[in-house]
This record gives sequence, C-alpha cells and structure tokens, in this order.
Amino acid sequence: MNRLKRFMQWLWSVSLILIGIYVLFFSNREAFQRQEIEQSLADFYLEDLYGEKDSSTELEKNEEEWEDNVWYVRDGIRYTPDYAKGFLECVLEIPSVKIRRGVYSGTWEEIQHNLDIWMVTAARPDYELGKTHYCIYGHNHTVQNLSFNRLKDVKKGELFKLTCEKGIFIYEVSEIFAWWREEVTEKLVDNFNLSANECYIITCGRGENRYKDLVVKGILQSKKEI
Repeated sequence: MNRLKRFMQWLWSVSLILIGIYVLFFSNREAFQRQEIEQSLADFYLEDLYGEKDSSTELEKNEEEWEDNVWYVRDGIRYTPDYAKGFLECVLEIPSVKIRRGVYSGTWEEIQHNLDIWMVTAARPDYELGKTHYCIYGHNHTVQNLSFNRLKDVKKGELFKLTCEKGIFIYEVSEIFAWWREEVTEKLVDNFNLSANECYIITCGRGENRYKDLVVKGILQSKKEI
C-alpha cells in the first residue's frame, strides 16, 4: 500500500512538471515564433541601414553585450510581417535584458491593430525622433523573455538605443516608475511639452503594480549618424 502511495505521489509530481513544461514552452510556441520573426525583421532593417560599414557606432558601455549583432545590406526587404500593419519606424535595443525589437508605427488604427496582437509600437503616430519626445508601448508577457517581460529587470544608469534612418539615438535610463494608465497617457504619451531628448518605454505592471503601467525613462546621451 505504501509503495502504491509513493508511486502515485511520484506520478503526480511528474505530471505537474510536464504540465509546467507544456505551459511554459509549447502553449507559447506561436508567441516565441512570432517574436523571432519580428527580431529577424529588425535585424534585416539594421543590416539594411548599416550596409557594409563596420559597427563602430556600438555603445561604449556594455560593448560585449552587442557582440551577437549582425549588420548587412539594403535590398528592398519588407519589414512588416504579414499579420501586422503599418511600418517599422526604428529598432529598440536594450542589451542588459536582451530586448531587440522593431518599433512599428502607422495610423492610429494600424498602431492599435499591432498592439492587439502583442507587437511593439510607437504610442502615437505623430512622434518624430529628434523632434518630439518618444513613447513606446509593449506588452508585459507572463513568460520570461517574451515581449517586454524583462523590462522589470532594467536598472537606472543602463543604456538603450533606438536606430532609424536618421541615426542612432543612445539613451541612459534615468528613472523607473509605475503610474496609473491615465497619468501615463496625460503626462507622457500625449504631452508634447516634454523634451525631444526623452524616451519612455511603457508596459503593463505586475505584482503590486499590476493595475499600473511600468515606465522606463531614458534621457538622450548622444546621436550618431549611420
């Protein structure tokens, strides 16, 4: 009887482990596959911009974090996946948490469509890098390394960059905070009195901040031509 009881306990433990593996990996397989597609398109965009040039524009800090980046050649590549709308406006890279995603913009409707399918977007269609502040939306997935799940691990003083045809905009994280969605919209997203040197990365909060938005604020440190 004891042997049967131990066997049933073992079987139950194994079942729980298998269920956990399924939930973490197989049930989110499509999300990971789509993220890989979007990261590949971001890479193509960067290669397109850099062409054959040496990547001498890498960040001076955390230089080893950028070693796996590949740069390549422009040739009419379409950077918007067939399930999305709008266009890829720039590429966001946060090396400390290994986030590298294209930031998509377009009309209000196109931005909302892309948000609905968990893509990374500009918060508004009328931002212009270098001329206005810039806010980026991305979802906070419950699974590690999906979407902006690791934004919570970013620390003050770390660097991130936005790359587009205008150049490479390098920011230093100056603040990390959680605000109510209405505050974020009014004081950040829709506030064109903010400096053009400010960039805000916004995702939904978790834990004690689950009803708020998590915000990472960056201050422009330099802009480099490509």
